[in-house]
Amino acid sequence: MSFLSPLFIWTDAMLKGGQATLDSMQVLAKRAQSPRIGVIPTADAPAKGATGRRKVRVKAKRKAKSRRR
Repeated sequence: MSFLSPLFIWTDAMLKGGQATLDSMQVLAKRAQSPRIGVIPTADAPAKGATGRRKVRVKAKRKAKSRRR
């Protein structure tokens, strides 16, 4: 019966696990499709001014403050 170092057994197990991970990643990379990009038709797209920007509120506040003074 031969003696095996626990460090050798642990290192070998980690290397085999890494090898299996790399192999599976290679298979996934080969099967991967090119990314698909969706385009929203202009009829369904929201209006440009419908974003609810905060600048409108700030301008309204400034006008109200200037009226008070």
